Amino acid sequence: MSDISIIAWSWGAAAAVFVAVLWPLSVLRRDASVVDFWWGPGAAVMVLTAWTLAGGPTGLHALALVALIGTWGLRLGLTLGARRLRETAEDPRYAELRRAWDPGFRWKSLFVVFALQALLQGLVALGALAGVLAETSVPTALAGLGVAAAVGGLALEAAADRQLDRFKTAAPAGALCREGLRRHLRFPHYSGEMLFWAGVAAVAFDAGVIWAPLPALLVALLVTKVSGAPMLDEHLARTRPEHAEWKAATPAFVPDLRALGAAARRARG
Repeated sequence: MSDISIIAWSWGAAAAVFVAVLWPLSVLRRDASVVDFWWGPGAAVMVLTAWTLAGGPTGLHALALVALIGTWGLRLGLTLGARRLRETAEDPRYAELRRAWDPGFRWKSLFVVFALQALLQGLVALGALAGVLAETSVPTALAGLGVAAAVGGLALEAAADRQLDRFKTAAPAGALCREGLRRHLRFPHYSGEMLFWAGVAAVAFDAGVIWAPLPALLVALLVTKVSGAPMLDEHLARTRPEHAEWKAATPAFVPDLRALGAAARRARG
């Protein structure tokens, strides 16, 4: 089986879950935000399927990519799945889409939400897929740096999600989380996401996939300009009175090193 065929089958396997399972579930629940549950696990399924169809390559690049994407996908799926179970209301981003695309949103969502997510999911995972299928080569320091960056991004995402979930449990409804990492960044989870995919791109590039940075750039575009931070910022601006002050004082994705230094000096007394 050619590499293109393997990628097509892997992409199709993940996309089928969007259409056959999650879209009907979203119609029954009247909740299109269930689509997010499959974003991470779906990418992991793609990479694992490609790795399996290729005969389980044992090169260090392939094993690193399978481990990184698998860990990222499992963590993200469990985190978002748990949130969906706790929260009965549809995510505000999708609720706004529903209002904008009604009447008939249930059918339109198959294309504007689920098919689009399946397309983007495959494009984002494409560099990792190609890296898994690349011919075995000896990793260089770039691959090591990529693994370190990806692990750092995972840790940052996990900490940001854990802090937000803990805050939502203890704080009154409608409160704005400005604790922990969000004292220094408005979107630490998106910073971690970009760092993770930059690390994946470095590993795939080291394996010989010269266009591997392109999916990482797509992730950066999505979270900074399209469906990530802009939509969340807009929602918080409408629903949290203190958002304007927080936005003016807090960087979006990259911390102010001078402010971090001052905070560290205060902590030392």
